[in-house]
Formats: sequence, structure tokens, C-alpha cells
Amino acid sequence: MIRKAKKSDISAVLEIEELSFQIPWPDYLFRTILGNPGFVVYEKNNIIVGYVVIDIVKNYAHIANIAVHPKYHRMKIGSYLINWCKLFGKKRGADALILEVREKNINAQRFYHENGFYIKGIVPEYYIDDNAIVMEKTIS
Repeated sequence: MIRKAKKSDISAVLEIEELSFQIPWPDYLFRTILGNPGFVVYEKNNIIVGYVVIDIVKNYAHIANIAVHPKYHRMKIGSYLINWCKLFGKKRGADALILEVREKNINAQRFYHENGFYIKGIVPEYYIDDNAIVMEKTIS
């Protein structure tokens, strides 16, 4: 079940964040966006197993952060979150989903490609230690 994130979800979100990223977002960032309609969690059997942070920027729905707990990979949870993002963006007038992914993160790029994203460009030195691949998916 996908639902709006709440304060009691933050510790589980932080655990997933730390397991998922080399340079995780600090807890204050998640606390700052609490209450934002674009910060949602995926709950399975009363356990937070994934989350997404999305914002509308002009005609884009920008996925700022998305992760699924490694124990729950390959269960389509990431795809469900992407589909939720598509609906979120469409309701708010966005034409496309857009995100950045590390150039070295081939598995994530493959996942996004399988979910209808294509490479739009590269941002050199976007991350402290890597370039970013900008990926886009048209909302229809």
C-alpha cells in the first residue's frame, strides 16, 4: 500500500536510505519534507519497504529520491512507486517524469529503462564522485 509518509516512518525510511545510497540524505531533509504530498512510503504487512520523494518543477514531475529495501528488490515495489509518480505528475499537469541516477549505477539505469525511462542527458560531476544520467519518461 502506498500512503503519505508520517513522522513514525522516518526511522524506516532512513534505514532504507542508508542501505541504498553511498551518500544518503540526512534525516533532517526527510523531516523537512514530512507532510509534502510527494513524500510517500510503500507499506507491506505494516513494514515500510520503500519510499519516493517527488516534486513538480514546471512541466516535469521530478523524482528526487526513490528507494526500496534490498530485501524487497525484484518484487515490483519500485515499479509500483514509479506508477504512483506517474499518476501524481499527471494530476498536477506534468508532461514527464524526470530523475538523475549515477552514471556508474547500471542496475538502477536498467530498472528505469525497464519502466519506460530513456536517457535525456548527462550532468558532469553532479555527484561528488560521479556524473549523473538524466532520465525521462513521458506521462501519457
